[in-house]
Amino acid sequence: MRKVFIFLISILTFIGILENVMAGVVKWSQPPRMDQYGYDFSSETQVPSKVADDYLCKSGLPVIGITWWGSYWNSGNWYPYNNSNHWGDPANVPPGTVNGFIIRFYKDVPAGTGTPPYSHPGDLLYKETLDFNLVNEKYYGQIDHADGELGVGTDIIETVFQYHATLPIPFDQQADNIYWLSIQAIDHDGKPIQWGWHEAENLWHDNAVQWGTFFNGGMENWNILTDKDMAFQIEVVPIPTTLLLLGTGLLGILTLGRKSRQS
Repeated sequence: MRKVFIFLISILTFIGILENVMAGVVKWSQPPRMDQYGYDFSSETQVPSKVADDYLCKSGLPVIGITWWGSYWNSGNWYPYNNSNHWGDPANVPPGTVNGFIIRFYKDVPAGTGTPPYSHPGDLLYKETLDFNLVNEKYYGQIDHADGELGVGTDIIETVFQYHATLPIPFDQQADNIYWLSIQAIDHDGKPIQWGWHEAENLWHDNAVQWGTFFNGGMENWNILTDKDMAFQIEVVPIPTTLLLLGTGLLGILTLGRKSRQS
């Protein structure tokens, strides 16, 4: 009986490890900038606007999950409001003004090969609309912008939230290619509270870009966000060799269990 119990515990342990591996492996990470100069950039349907940032696919494994960071802003009220997390004294609870997110992946247009001249997203390769119930949102931290880019004397506290979602359909990518990721919030129509994608700690390769009609005299185009990258992580399917090792481990467990029953 004791041998059977040990065998069952081993199987359950293996299943737990397998579930963690299948949850995805982080292959690209740009953590959020959480000092006084870390800000958000509008990427939402109500404005409308969308931000995109580039990354390098190293493994060629499909993308199955994404983590990103962002904040909310009440564009119609400079003063604190219920559940405010941008002006004044913020709460750690989001205002519940986002219905979901649109995830897009694009081809890369390298600098100097198209219009505009800086690198930017090209052909759309993937688009998935995620209802908010498919997104895990949680409080991440706060930023005091008292002496930040908005000027000395301003006292603005920003609450940053972390988001994670598993893609219903993986995004197939090829190794050694640069892609652009865009994350756009789906706002409640007519509500003043906006959503912005938070910037990353460091700049990799080229600058992030923002699409909208508020640049270039109302013309729709990708516009450069100078010295800015966005905060996100890319998760891919487990490396096949990892699964092979786990499978070998399971085979060993089964063999030991069989020998135990025979002895």
